[in-house]
Amino acid sequence: MADPHIGSNAPVTTAKPLHRNRDFVHLWAAQTVSFFGTTFGALALTALIFLDATPGQMGILAMAQGLPVLLFALAAGVIVDRMPRRPVLIVADFGRFAALLTVPAAALLDVLVIEQLYLVAFVVGALDLAFQVAYRSYLPALVSREQLLAANARLSATESVAESGAAAGGLIVQAASGPAAVLVDAFTFLVSGLLVKRIRRPEPPIAPQPQSSMLHEALEGVGEVVRSPVLRALTSSRATMSFFGAFIGALYSLFLIRELGFSPFIMGLTIAAGGLGSIGGALVVGSVTRRLGIGPTLLISSLGVQTWLIPLAGGPSELALLMILVSQLFGDPFWTMYEIGSVSLRQAVTEDRMLGRVSSTMHLVEAGLIPIGALTAGVLAEAIGVRETLAIAAIGVSSAALWILLSPIPGLRDVPALATDP
Repeated sequence: MADPHIGSNAPVTTAKPLHRNRDFVHLWAAQTVSFFGTTFGALALTALIFLDATPGQMGILAMAQGLPVLLFALAAGVIVDRMPRRPVLIVADFGRFAALLTVPAAALLDVLVIEQLYLVAFVVGALDLAFQVAYRSYLPALVSREQLLAANARLSATESVAESGAAAGGLIVQAASGPAAVLVDAFTFLVSGLLVKRIRRPEPPIAPQPQSSMLHEALEGVGEVVRSPVLRALTSSRATMSFFGAFIGALYSLFLIRELGFSPFIMGLTIAAGGLGSIGGALVVGSVTRRLGIGPTLLISSLGVQTWLIPLAGGPSELALLMILVSQLFGDPFWTMYEIGSVSLRQAVTEDRMLGRVSSTMHLVEAGLIPIGALTAGVLAEAIGVRETLAIAAIGVSSAALWILLSPIPGLRDVPALATDP
């Protein structure tokens, strides 16, 4: 069962410290390197600067990268539960390396068009999906259950450090070109794949499953999420964040560069500032959770009021930049605490044999709304304006807290054990 016994505690086990767990360190390093390249925003900057894309084209590009979630998420969860997860991670990394290499190659031959970026974004999105489902399901095989919160905090902290890649991406675009940033991004996935190949710990044996169709197994994962008040609230909250957050993701670079007049480098610096704030969130999530409890921490961190500063930014360029920096620097710690807490809670209350399917079901709802939100953002931006669309996004993001408030989550003090735990 996915529902926890409220107030029960997981058994305490003796586990190797995370910094001495070589397999976890390899996974940690691989995720950090690949995330560094991802934060370049290389495909979006190539479309915006190199190909002079319109708001509608930027929305389509963001939609293309998120569309595989809608098409393949449930199948990905079944596959991840049927086979070892490490090979999935390796194939996803090397596949993204190969797909991204086609962009600088086409630019070098002077044949790069926006349609190719749509296709590359779709392929990379599909491989991102495979990596994310396998990655979140693989972590509990490398660390003990009581180390999940700490492990997720470390992964999130170094992802936050890697957000400096946004500034690096902007600098590369200014100094060279968007395709050059895509080339660097591609090689980060090559390095990530090589690091994952160094993991040696055997995965738990795959539990024998009754012969059933892929659809039946996928629906089992859906059923787990629907039946569990905790998983259902986490999914609904993240879905709301994803839909309205996609407005910001699709329009953020366009808003800062074209409406506020910032350079790509300055735009990247604002994202890097968010990374610094996220480090703070990752560092304090353990102490905040111990003091307030996992439930109240999730509720507070889901409010998202900091996003309101983005559409409000304006006036003198210095003031506009300050408002964007405050939104990033003091807002991202809350997103990071929410992400760490929600992922750790999901991993703790889900049986290993169901992790892939539960993760893919939640990922389908959460990430599957991103392309819809991105496309909606592009249409709205051309109809009512970029700033007005971002204002709608800010209000929508904050409404995600209602799902947590109306669930059993605020009453949880600790990350609970499985109902089947002794």
